[in-house]
Amino acid sequence: MTNEQRVIHIIKTTPALMTILQLIQDCHLKQGALAAGSIRNTVWQVLSGQPVMFNSDIDVVFFDPERPASDDLKIYQQLTDKAPQYQWQIKNEVYMAHYNFDKDPEFTSVTDAIGHFVEVPTCIGAFLDENQIKLIAPYGVDDLINFRCSPIPYYRQDAKHMAIYQQRMAQKQWHQQWPKLQIDGI
Repeated sequence: MTNEQRVIHIIKTTPALMTILQLIQDCHLKQGALAAGSIRNTVWQVLSGQPVMFNSDIDVVFFDPERPASDDLKIYQQLTDKAPQYQWQIKNEVYMAHYNFDKDPEFTSVTDAIGHFVEVPTCIGAFLDENQIKLIAPYGVDDLINFRCSPIPYYRQDAKHMAIYQQRMAQKQWHQQWPKLQIDGI
């Protein structure tokens, strides 16, 4: 089994993730996907023999230049009405390119946006395509499966960018929950 197949298997055998993916699909969002921590944390929990718990946001991303940013709130409400047990976070990535730096180029797709998340194992997304799980993994899934965390190349370019990564690592304290995790660049 390849590492990508392992991630898909973990998602497929986690009923809550499958429910979330179906809810996202039912929203009919352009390039809609579950992304980041929900998948990363679930993979690390499963591989560590820990119970799967969703202690942080359920990150739903999509890419639709025709929708105003205010639609994020409408989608949030729709998902909250259907599944209030989750802490939904909805982002149309069309509007997120300048989140950390105002001179960054615009994103061109959900894959491009996910590829700009700060650390490699967080650059993960999943969606359903005709009931098949598809992954978005611009840097692959080897670091995710092997408990390695490093900044994406974009965040290695200078001290200002590295500071964002280092601040996230200090704030997240992932090594306490996942002792196997190797964190580079701190």
